[in-house]
Amino acid sequence: MLVAGCLSLVVASGAYAGDNVVISVPGVEIRADGSISAPGVEIGPGGKVSAPGVEIDKGKSGSGNRVSTSGVVIDQNGEGDGDVVITSDGGTINTAVSHQNLLVNGSNNKMKAAGSVMTMTVHGNNNQIELQDEVDRVVVTGNNNTVRLPNDKAEIEDSGKNNKFPKG
Repeated sequence: MLVAGCLSLVVASGAYAGDNVVISVPGVEIRADGSISAPGVEIGPGGKVSAPGVEIDKGKSGSGNRVSTSGVVIDQNGEGDGDVVITSDGGTINTAVSHQNLLVNGSNNKMKAAGSVMTMTVHGNNNQIELQDEVDRVVVTGNNNTVRLPNDKAEIEDSGKNNKFPKG
């Protein structure tokens, strides 16, 4: 009985917090349009999630979903399960991919990638990259990169200078 009374009070008090607010408890609002606001997090009516340093954008079907945080973007417009794009400079990055393209646009990174990479493209310079699992194709346009490959199966296209591709 006490729980039901408290729930009624919360719902009733939330209805008066604002025209668009359906439920409001200290620090949290659930709005009529489906959006939610909590300390440090905003979830929009379309599914976009924003928090300090992170943004997850859920677009309409076919419009391309996107997840981003400092130095890393996952863009669902690519083939397979989307592209993982590394934009960081001077970072230490561990990432997992699943039938995705991996693009390294940043420079001076130390990176490990696990999972199935369709195509890895390195535009940046002076990166140390270790691919721990399968990769179909590696394209390098940057310079002075080391890409450690798990096997001899990958097709390599190297138009940069002083790049190394050790195995194992």
